[in-house]
Amino acid sequence: MPVEPHVHEVDYFGKSGRRKRWVIIVVSVLVGASVLLASALFVSSIFNKHDESDFSAYKTLVGTTTKNDFGQLTLNEVMIDDNQLLLNATFEPAKGMNFNYQIFFFPQILVNGQDYMVRNGGQTIAQSASTYTIYSSVKMRDLPKDEILHLKILYNDWNWEQPIDNPWAFEIEASQKQLQEDRKIIDVNKTVQLNDGQEINVDKVVSTPISTTVYFESKETLNESIDFKILTESGKTWRHDSSYTINEAHTKWGIRFDARYLTDKTYKLIPVTTGDIELGSAIKIRVK
Repeated sequence: MPVEPHVHEVDYFGKSGRRKRWVIIVVSVLVGASVLLASALFVSSIFNKHDESDFSAYKTLVGTTTKNDFGQLTLNEVMIDDNQLLLNATFEPAKGMNFNYQIFFFPQILVNGQDYMVRNGGQTIAQSASTYTIYSSVKMRDLPKDEILHLKILYNDWNWEQPIDNPWAFEIEASQKQLQEDRKIIDVNKTVQLNDGQEINVDKVVSTPISTTVYFESKETLNESIDFKILTESGKTWRHDSSYTINEAHTKWGIRFDARYLTDKTYKLIPVTTGDIELGSAIKIRVK
């Protein structure tokens, strides 16, 4: 069954500093039998890996089912990545409920009782006329370093438009022990002057078997993030898959490269335009 290319993402920071909600529709392109996955589509691919990649050590199996008037929702798995939670659930609509793959549920998540959410993305895939898989990618800021995280997960609204009075609710303990052991933190703390005179400071790069994220800060508010690419020792280049702001001022950003794990000794990090024109000098990073 082909993957539907509709993905929704919600950013929790508005330009005024209040927690506004806005939706981005990301469309992927179908070429032959392959699907070019946008960043949020990566969530479905990572839960269904059939190649040499094995992410089972980072998953918490749940299998809990709850019901309400909308139908039955089963939370299958939760995976913790660097400042990101990935969720996989199965939804069975109640009889007579008009539901399709363009409808989305965005989970609200408290971690150890605190709200760390900055962006919420998701994809709905129809498995049959009465069964749908709900994938979610929830970006966070500075997740606690505890080995075990207590997660309270609420699926409490319908497409951000209709609240669910009796939400599907789950409480689980999820381990990030293996992730912490495999995570590589590369302190950078280097300032780059861009061609337009603006300066940005690249704070660090965090790499896990699931993704690599570049964290940088600008002096001025950025309505859109800056593109980056990573140049490997062998000459290959990786373009980032997604970016998200970490603070209300839109000066701190996370730039994520999905399914990229830094295994070479050195790399170059280069700010670029969408047309791949370099915006500033490359930063050499060394992986310990």
